[in-house]
Amino acid sequence: SNCICFSPEGETMYFCDTPTRKLYAFDYPVSGKGPVSNRRLLWTVPADLPGGPDGAQVDAEGYVWVSLSGAGRVVRIHPTSGVVDMIVNLPVKCPTSVTFGGRDLDEMFITTRGPDGGGLYRLK
Repeated sequence: SNCICFSPEGETMYFCDTPTRKLYAFDYPVSGKGPVSNRRLLWTVPADLPGGPDGAQVDAEGYVWVSLSGAGRVVRIHPTSGVVDMIVNLPVKCPTSVTFGGRDLDEMFITTRGPDGGGLYRLK
């Protein structure tokens, strides 16, 4: 299992379950009181892709960006429909995590692992 990240308002928690190749969403108690609840499957890695979901992050619009280690890509997933609407292909097979930075949070940073990775990519 890997990433946990949150929607912009903090009411939804996302969880990447690498062994099952699934991304789940949960209701999260913003108050910090009470359990995480209402687990629902948001997305499953297609059978024709190798690897599994690794690190993830939510952007300002609420979309979930998931690095697919073994598939050489990062995908953007709609937070309620689970539809992939954007794919960032990488020149390496194993991205491990994704986050946003820069003055206006308009830059994406992607970490990777070996054997062909072990680097940091920045996209604007």
